Amino acid sequence: MTDEDSAPVILAVDRNQRNLELLSQFLKQQGYQVLAKISLEEVGEVTSIPSTIKLALIDISGFDASVWGLCQRLREQGIPFLVISPRQYAAIQQASIAHGALGLLNKPLMMREFLQLIRDLLKGSE
Repeated sequence: MTDEDSAPVILAVDRNQRNLELLSQFLKQQGYQVLAKISLEEVGEVTSIPSTIKLALIDISGFDASVWGLCQRLREQGIPFLVISPRQYAAIQQASIAHGALGLLNKPLMMREFLQLIRDLLKGSE
């Protein structure tokens, strides 16, 4: 088994291809394996099989209300996740928590704090 094989797997979901690439690149540089998905259909395929996903990062920008169904599935499968949003709205925060999110992050992300949060969450899931 290589180091990459033992690295935690993070599911990253974002409608914006460039943002998804940047997030994936950043996480890979930090030693994580990344499943980058741009559509809810792609995520459905990944989450329909037993997986080793340790954490999901869901950027809700550009998705309609069906994104909450994905969040519900992640919760039911015991996959911890964070919601990323461009704005701080009480309704988004309430919906995120109601659908099982561990928390809501607002853009722009402060990468040092973001990375520490990921480490802390993954440490708690071991």
